[in-house]
Amino acid sequence: MHRAVSVSASLDLRPLVAILSAHGVPHHITEESGKLVVWARSEPEAELISEYFDAWQQGRLQPPEGAAIAPSELLPVKGMLQNLVNAAWLAPVTVILIAACLVVAVISNLGADAYAVRGLFFPELNQSGGLSGPLSVLQLFTPALLHFGAVHLIFNTLWLWYFGRVMEPELRSWRYLLIMVWMAVAGNVAQYMWTGASNFGGMSGVVYGQLGFIWVWQSLLPNSQLRLPLGMIMLFLVALVLMEVLASGYIASAAHAGGLVSGMLAGALAALIYRSTR
Repeated sequence: MHRAVSVSASLDLRPLVAILSAHGVPHHITEESGKLVVWARSEPEAELISEYFDAWQQGRLQPPEGAAIAPSELLPVKGMLQNLVNAAWLAPVTVILIAACLVVAVISNLGADAYAVRGLFFPELNQSGGLSGPLSVLQLFTPALLHFGAVHLIFNTLWLWYFGRVMEPELRSWRYLLIMVWMAVAGNVAQYMWTGASNFGGMSGVVYGQLGFIWVWQSLLPNSQLRLPLGMIMLFLVALVLMEVLASGYIASAAHAGGLVSGMLAGALAALIYRSTR
């Protein structure tokens, strides 16, 4: 998704919505920190929406006579159902991943019933050190869906959503999906190679990968809207070191580190491609 217009929540966007609807321009509106954001599916559509907005503000364009205007209470919409629709529209991959984690948590009783989800653990390698089949390839990713305890699940899904809802609209869902799979596999492989055990799981490595991606992205593209406070990045890095020092036996530190490094590599490659195409 592409951000087309961002304005104060006090501005009534109903006329703009009527104009866009009359011209058949797909759009979506969300509220972020006291602002209304109009989203488009592509960059050309975002530029078109911006042009319509400027023309409307300058009085050169008005809603067609008789055009239906949505009730003002719908902008911004605060209902839970509409918020879920907004989330699914802006960050569908992130929502699907969180939903998958929740389903697996229910099936496994928050990790207490490992037998019920035994097919999701990291695959055992064959005698030659390779994978045994297509299912084994999928199992390189699936440990990321496993969580052990409510705190583990809540912590990971909240950060997954925090980072995902800013990454996915910026990158587009299909690119974001590829990056997420890459970071999950990299973190899982790193953890297996470090410990030799397959009974681990969690989205923590992916979360650190998201952090690393955004960190490198904003360093190479300082004018991008995809960015995080430097203090937050440093806090995560300090936490990574402390977890290894204080709780290495309970934390998949290698998965965290593997996810972080893979995310940084993906961020560097994506940012360089973005700069070269611009």
